[in-house]
Amino acid sequence: MTPSDQWLYKFKRKSGWVFVPTPDTLAYGKEIKVLIEKRWKAPAYYYHLRQGGHVAALQQHSSNEYFLHLDIKSFFGHINATRITRCLKGMFSYVKAREIAIHSTVHHPKAKHLSILPFGFVQSPIIASVCLRMSTLGNCLHELHKQAGMEVSVYMDDIILSSNNLDDLKKALEKVEQASERSILPLNKKKQEGPDRMVTAFNIKLSRNNLDITAERLGEFQSIYHASPNPNQKAGILHYVKTVNASQAAMF
Repeated sequence: MTPSDQWLYKFKRKSGWVFVPTPDTLAYGKEIKVLIEKRWKAPAYYYHLRQGGHVAALQQHSSNEYFLHLDIKSFFGHINATRITRCLKGMFSYVKAREIAIHSTVHHPKAKHLSILPFGFVQSPIIASVCLRMSTLGNCLHELHKQAGMEVSVYMDDIILSSNNLDDLKKALEKVEQASERSILPLNKKKQEGPDRMVTAFNIKLSRNNLDITAERLGEFQSIYHASPNPNQKAGILHYVKTVNASQAAMF
């Protein structure tokens, strides 16, 4: 397989291009995911790789006063075959690491000479996680995670930091900004929120001891819920809302 024959078709979403893998690429991706999981343990604060998802990633911070929401700009787009090879060769031979890198990347839609990690491949999330953890940015987040009074959670390209000390959170932001530049994993300034007493992430408002689904997102859920003839869909929506905020679920 080469980067050009590993996917059937691609489509554009707001967040970027999604590549639909071939059956062979899908099977290969599942195999690689299992191999990496056997050789690498993800940090507990990488919530996209554990149960609870983004809601648990936010709940981790609820006891703090100040919050910071950061986003890695075009995260997968900054992970190429060379970076993947470098990060995996510590757990595989160079030849195997290079093979995984080549078979797990595609040509950039607008720059064919560049390889990128694609949205849509089974192995992409765990490979991206390894690359993040082994970067200067990943090391910075790990040190902050060990810092007393600082909470850190990562959900793919979203980073949430919180503390009861505003100055500590401001200093943490400076460290993360510098580390992201050195890692060539730039932050998306347009999506940054905080440090502040409330930030929004995943269409949820995070503040001390409280999570609230945004009014717009809650309205979307209500419209779907009341229009849906599918009891399973309605139950799923209600369960999710209850998980975030039980009082908001009472509005359905």
